[in-house]
Amino acid sequence: MSLEGHLEDLSLADIFQIIHLSKKTGVLTVENSTSKGRIVFHSGQILYASLQNREKLGERLIKEGLIQEKDLEMALRIQKERQAHKPLGAILAENKFIDKNALEEILQEQLKEVVYELLSWDDGSFKFEPEKTVQEVPIGGSISPEYLLLEGSRLRDEGGKAADDRKEMTPPVPSLVEERNHADTLISFIEEITIPVVSTEVLLMVLRFTGEVMNRAVLFMIRGRHADGFGQVGLSVSAADQKIKGLRVPLDKPSVVSDAVQKKAIYKGPLSEADWNNYLVTHIGEGIPLEVFIAPVIEGDRVIAVVYGDNLPHRKSIGDTAALEAFIKVAGIVYLASNRQNAA
Repeated sequence: MSLEGHLEDLSLADIFQIIHLSKKTGVLTVENSTSKGRIVFHSGQILYASLQNREKLGERLIKEGLIQEKDLEMALRIQKERQAHKPLGAILAENKFIDKNALEEILQEQLKEVVYELLSWDDGSFKFEPEKTVQEVPIGGSISPEYLLLEGSRLRDEGGKAADDRKEMTPPVPSLVEERNHADTLISFIEEITIPVVSTEVLLMVLRFTGEVMNRAVLFMIRGRHADGFGQVGLSVSAADQKIKGLRVPLDKPSVVSDAVQKKAIYKGPLSEADWNNYLVTHIGEGIPLEVFIAPVIEGDRVIAVVYGDNLPHRKSIGDTAALEAFIKVAGIVYLASNRQNAA
């Protein structure tokens, strides 16, 4: 499935997370009013990144004193004469114009610099086009997106805070350090999506995915000033579907559902004491869960649905939800893209 949209709706860090977790191979193109970038992925790892108006590899190597101008001219001539395109770095290395290890170091530095600059973009458009294979793996090898996201976050922190302050900060970029479960589920669900999509289909996919990660899941549709029960997975109470469709949670009263809508943020943790939280667990049944998961599905700048999950009847923590969170973001951007296409 190709993935496209606007960085205002889905950040580049989130896009990296989706591609990494689903282990996709393909090319991500990012563009704003002043520049255009390109990132090549192989099985979720970053192979190559380029950005318009940045220093070219040959210029960098000459400035660093690693090659001479005559060597660059010879390599460019060889590249031009070849029928099949071959990267400049590969030609320089195979003709002994540069030490391979030194070249790899420069290529890695350039890749990081491009990715860090792209991660700073707050607006623009993106498009990811999947491919089955990458024609040629660059000499520099691949870099994990999780490393680049964490390192980029660290560098931004160092730019504005002292080291002691940074320890207490929550990094603004999602962490990918923990080993991700449910990656296969994420891949299969993404492959199911087509654009245009029927709105209820993509929301039911969010409900199904939540049910894969947790024992129970409930989907709420946002309608005016209320969140109305729409569907469920895993509830063992009698007449579960009917009970869920009878649920109505006001958005102007404190609850985990109204918090998710107002803050447009995912919550995972214990359920706080509130009248409408009590209403929720009473109607869903089976007691008070140790932890709950609740996430808004966001189309553009508005919340269209909220998904709730827990592990009852077992009192156990929910565990890793990174793949699920990635899919919920995909669902929102697909929903938005589908509506834009239908309106065109």
